Amino acid sequence: MKSGFRIASGAAVLGAAFAATFAHAETISVEGYLPASSDAGIELEVIAVDPLDGNQGGKLGFELKKALERAGVDNNRWFDVAPGRDTPVDAVFQGSADSQSSITQLEDKEVRSCEKKNEDKKCIRYKTTYYDCNRFEVSLYPDIELVSREGEVLYYERDELTRTEDHCDDSGSRPSRSEMASGLVRSFAGRVRRALAPRNYRQDYRILERRKGLEKADRHAFKAAVKLTKIDEDAACEAFKAIELSAPDQASVLFNVALCHERFGDYDMARETYQRALDASPDKPMTLEAFDRVDNWQQGLNQVNMRAEIMAAPSDEEVPPAVPFSQ
Repeated sequence: MKSGFRIASGAAVLGAAFAATFAHAETISVEGYLPASSDAGIELEVIAVDPLDGNQGGKLGFELKKALERAGVDNNRWFDVAPGRDTPVDAVFQGSADSQSSITQLEDKEVRSCEKKNEDKKCIRYKTTYYDCNRFEVSLYPDIELVSREGEVLYYERDELTRTEDHCDDSGSRPSRSEMASGLVRSFAGRVRRALAPRNYRQDYRILERRKGLEKADRHAFKAAVKLTKIDEDAACEAFKAIELSAPDQASVLFNVALCHERFGDYDMARETYQRALDASPDKPMTLEAFDRVDNWQQGLNQVNMRAEIMAAPSDEEVPPAVPFSQ
């Protein structure tokens, strides 16, 4: 994550800005950690997945293992997935996954086409063809628990997921209900992964460009800073910060400075500056949205830091040997 920004000289900022090209829109990129929706996985190192019951249990078990093995932050794996109960584990997934499917007949599709044309290539006889149409529906019913070595339920997820596809016989092959069910299984496994481990995320966010209320010199500097975002976002941030010194109450300047604080991971300053931007212009939905986003970044960072502290702390207790989980 980047460190804070410094204030650059006006000449250097303007010179770089006028050399800018127009490679992309006026945005500033922010990267950080999206938080897990649950803290259940913060302290877990090794997880096993028991054979799951139900007609989709095998598929869900496979997808859970794959999703958990791929879970990582900063290219570091978050979990080790044990091949079975013989390996010492911190927790195990148990449960089931069933699916049901149905085909419902829909109204026939009517297609009118030309059967014969005259010498002027105008249609003089039409034909109507009717095609059978059906609605394919698949529902998945996953029900899983993550149980600790001590038998405590750390996390559970139960849901009903449904996917439908309409198909007429003139539009190629019919949908595969098996593939539809597999897609639901993968989607659910991805949700479980996002619930248990944070993840790296990067996104471009638009800056504000309205210069109303700025003095002439600041208007020119602001325009240059906007252009600078196209080639050097860090330098653009320095430029916006320099403008803030002479325009401490201008909403666009404050918003862009807050976005830069967010970019550099200074979430306290980002919140404070977004609040100043909101006070200056209360009708900006982008500013309201930014508060939730910053809270998310902060929560993700807290989870990553908590995990690092737990992993670095020496163990004061003797770790008990692995024991089989009760059925």
